[in-house]
Amino acid sequence: MKVTHTLVSLAALAIILCTIPAAMASMRADDTLASKFAAFKQKYGKVYRDAGEEAYRLRVFKENLAHAELEAKANPHAMFGVTRFSDLTREEFRQRYINGEAYFKMAERRLRRPVEVPAGNAPAQVDWRTKGAVTPVKDQGSCGSCWAFSAIGNIESQWHMAGNPLTRLSEQLLVSCDTVDEGCNGGLMDNAFKWLVDSNKGKVYTESSYPYVSGSGQTPACSTSEHEVGATVTGFVDLPKDEDKMAAWLATNGPIAIAVDANSFLSYVSGVLTNCESDQLNHGVLLVGYDDSSNPPYWIIKNSWGECVSF
Repeated sequence: MKVTHTLVSLAALAIILCTIPAAMASMRADDTLASKFAAFKQKYGKVYRDAGEEAYRLRVFKENLAHAELEAKANPHAMFGVTRFSDLTREEFRQRYINGEAYFKMAERRLRRPVEVPAGNAPAQVDWRTKGAVTPVKDQGSCGSCWAFSAIGNIESQWHMAGNPLTRLSEQLLVSCDTVDEGCNGGLMDNAFKWLVDSNKGKVYTESSYPYVSGSGQTPACSTSEHEVGATVTGFVDLPKDEDKMAAWLATNGPIAIAVDANSFLSYVSGVLTNCESDQLNHGVLLVGYDDSSNPPYWIIKNSWGECVSF
């Protein structure tokens, strides 16, 4: 009986000794998480309503870090981690920043007559940023206006390539005045181009005369004041669903307004995204270049989430 008791005691001791390192590892992980969250709050100026909300956002932050590890495994050529969106649930992120899925699905159902793109060998690399044809990255804020930034970015570049100075143009014009789209609740680039041509005489105002004010998610009424015309649009075309033809068009004609699957953007830091769904388009961006000589080859897009989240 004594021997049996001793074995039980040793077994209990082994369990205790094994659980102490595990507990210490858990404490270290909690400390690391807390320090990362504190650094995140400081960097992005995050202030929460009360302790309850802060605890909730910490849990969301932890979940997003875990999801970032999964994204990294699915995208071996990219880096994922803490971003300004790391305290948002995936649903909050979708509603605020990538809410265009319904619009892009609607666009897919429309009868399209893509422009003919001549066959030809496109150069291995193109980057319109290096040619001075792309304005600096802007920030749409907490407003689902990616469609407006994509459309205006395209017009800025096309206007410059037509021989005019590179001019920052007004997204607010589209967000507030375009009666076909829905401001911060989403829209389509094609709709925006058509509205400008059909309803605004092709006039696009300068950003300085009609600045962006919808970053908080509000869509103010259309301004009837006089604004400076910065560019004029006479028409637009749709391109074929063919990456080779898109590259050929881009190389010759400049940046293109496109839609992408941005579900992985919540935790994206840098690198080349290789895991995305072409049938889950939900975010409007500007295609400004590509590199077909790289391994892997990649497209270059201009996003509208500020300089800290450009691609």
